[in-house]
Amino acid sequence: MEDDNKAAEAESGNRYVGVIYFHGMGSQRRYEEVSRLIESVDGYLAAKKAAGESRGFLGDIKPRLEPSRVTAGKNATYIGADYVDGSGAKPVKVRFHEVYWAPIMAGQRSALGVFKWILKRAVRPFGTLRAPWRERQRLRRATLAEMFEREAPEDPVRVEDYDKLARLYDSFEGLQAIRDYPEGHFDQFVDFVEKSRARDPERAGRMVTLAKDWFSRYRQTELRNAFVVGTMALGIAVVAVAAIWAATFVIGLLGRLAAGTSLAGFLPENTLMGALSVALAGASAVGLKSFLTDYMGDVEAWATYEETDEKHELRAKVIARGIDTLTHVLTDPSCKRAVVVAHSLGTTIAHDCLLVLARNNRASHSDESKAPAVPLLKIEHFVTMGSPIDKIEYFFESYTSSFHRYRRVVENLRGDIDTMPFCKNRNHPHVHWINFWDDADIIGGPLHSPAGRHGFTQRVDNVHVASLGFPNPGASHSAYFFDNAVVENLFEVICKRAYSFPTLPPRVGKGRDFASQFVGPAIDAPGKRLIWQGMALTVPWFGALGLLGYWIAPAASYWWAAPAGVPLAVLFAGFLVNKRQPQRRPISPSVGSDDTDASEMATT
Repeated sequence: MEDDNKAAEAESGNRYVGVIYFHGMGSQRRYEEVSRLIESVDGYLAAKKAAGESRGFLGDIKPRLEPSRVTAGKNATYIGADYVDGSGAKPVKVRFHEVYWAPIMAGQRSALGVFKWILKRAVRPFGTLRAPWRERQRLRRATLAEMFEREAPEDPVRVEDYDKLARLYDSFEGLQAIRDYPEGHFDQFVDFVEKSRARDPERAGRMVTLAKDWFSRYRQTELRNAFVVGTMALGIAVVAVAAIWAATFVIGLLGRLAAGTSLAGFLPENTLMGALSVALAGASAVGLKSFLTDYMGDVEAWATYEETDEKHELRAKVIARGIDTLTHVLTDPSCKRAVVVAHSLGTTIAHDCLLVLARNNRASHSDESKAPAVPLLKIEHFVTMGSPIDKIEYFFESYTSSFHRYRRVVENLRGDIDTMPFCKNRNHPHVHWINFWDDADIIGGPLHSPAGRHGFTQRVDNVHVASLGFPNPGASHSAYFFDNAVVENLFEVICKRAYSFPTLPPRVGKGRDFASQFVGPAIDAPGKRLIWQGMALTVPWFGALGLLGYWIAPAASYWWAAPAGVPLAVLFAGFLVNKRQPQRRPISPSVGSDDTDASEMATT
């Protein structure tokens, strides 16, 4: 390790690209997730070389230590690598740092507690539907941002209508608007829009039409959410009830066997079907418990926004760890540029850490002529994969209050994509946020809730991918790291500084063309696997029907549950067919890259 320290010291004078990686939920091991990221990029380059399309290679991939720039007496570990493009140019030095937060959340959840916590959120769609239009502003803006993204308006007038409507919605929260329209219902918002644009009737008409489309889309979204959330809650309940039934059946069976009591009349008429039902219920219960404790338990602890809740302390510790790592990297004079990469729950942790750092900068250097405490503008890219930010905002972070000033204070303090570091001076996007999502991934999704209050010049670049042929929810959530198209974009961002807003040249008489740097909206068109997902959504309802039949007519209960077997059989067959090639764009793993690259770099 002494040699590593010397190497780190010798390298400290060189400029490098800093990559700060936030891992996702679950029982992760230190360095494993960031190593997966490095291996994906390394494998992509090795596959390109093997195909005769060499784009260079990563060499000298080694862990190194350096003194912490945050905590005296402590060390920081990073994995260093040199990117050599083969042209004879100086290698690009990259340092990969990991924000390892898993131990903070370890052992803090119980399956029953998480289950109760989830059930409380199942009624959220109905609550948001009844809320006044003025309430839950980030959720409303998210729908407008989604409309803007899907319609991709090219007409400048239409773009201005979206931006102006977003600003008017923000003004609808103003004190004078609250006095004029105290209830804050949608009809009052329409009247507010019409009066605000009274001098331009034509534009007022367009904006009222857009507002009504917005309201209609929002209601459709909430009704869809209500169905999906209700189905998921029903599925969990069915598994729980089936598990209790299976446990009762097994205990009764063992008791009879131990007592030597006859099993006549105890076993179902169809013993094979009964055994399969017990086995399926038991396996489902084990999987459900693991899902609740290992995954949703992390979400419960992280999404505790109420400071009066004891779990909020865990959230604060996670943010502190992320801020320490970001500060360590960004305050290094040798760090010329930074890329924040995050997966799963790590995306919302990274997002909040950046917002907290921006607030800290504002507090410590309110004088804009002074340098910020942490130079956040070194960050040019924020890459998220399988992000639940919109879902967490919807179920946990969204709030209501009867006090106008409180809502204003929270929104102004929090910051969002139209504030630092994502945007400079509100209208000058700086950080390019690229979000990869897969419609088979039930945790991730497109991100619209970070939309700013003043328009959509700066917004999330949502990129849809379909990494797997069969929409396996669990596998799809991790498949981004093995998708050639996703990893190629990661390589371009990290090593080539591609899709960078700060490098865009100004246009005469116009602002910079930020949309020209977007990767999205899709590598693969979404919605092609809806038939599979539709089948999956029918299973909980058929399962509930089977349980109902068991209570009403036990002798015919299998006939009640039989319809569930059809979608289950089709889903299982689809899974087996696609298992032969689970990854649609696989990355060939690199073989012996460390030794080969080191010798090849020496030759170069």
